[in-house]
Amino acid sequence: MNPEPFKIVPVGFVRKEPETHIEILPEFWEAVEGLRDGDWIKLVLWFHESDTPARRKVLKVHPYGNPKNPLTGVFATRSPYRPNPIALYTVKIHRIEEGRLYIGEIDALDRTPVVDIKIFVERYDCPKEVPIEEREAKIRAGRMIGEVNVIPRKVEHLDELEEVSPEEYDALILEIGPKTTTLTAKELVELIEALKEVYESLPVEIMDNLRRREGRSP
Repeated sequence: MNPEPFKIVPVGFVRKEPETHIEILPEFWEAVEGLRDGDWIKLVLWFHESDTPARRKVLKVHPYGNPKNPLTGVFATRSPYRPNPIALYTVKIHRIEEGRLYIGEIDALDRTPVVDIKIFVERYDCPKEVPIEEREAKIRAGRMIGEVNVIPRKVEHLDELEEVSPEEYDALILEIGPKTTTLTAKELVELIEALKEVYESLPVEIMDNLRRREGRSP
């Protein structure tokens, strides 16, 4: 099998001076919209220094470059020597300035190409046993409210619901920044009641402003 090569273009570069940051190319600045200071992101880099025919043929290495470690397939290591020299980092955005994402120190070289940036999501990036499986999550119905993503549960995969109590039925997924949790039906009702109390305790001026925006009389 001889798969056809495909093209990857950099969206930016790692820069080390005056402090570590990602310099986004101007044509991709709009793609940064929605990221905030404090967000955790996944960086996909292209280790250009390892992009040589010889290094791309290396399939086994001594982990951490220590010959005392047994030879191990590169897919089981973090070695930069691999068939496609892709590197992954999980980093926190310290601040965002025009065209730049300032992050913590990483071991990538200056001018290392950045081929993609993705928001870190615990549910995908740190998978664990969760009450609601991916096939049961109604992803397209998810609502983003600030940094909170609310994803309801589908119902077509559920059987014999009469035997499930509200305390046992997991109703939705809550993603708050990089963290993920679930709420049972009982907890969802309690949250709705708590939010109603908060809403009703808002200052009169804020309530009137909200009603005017909704086209209702104060």
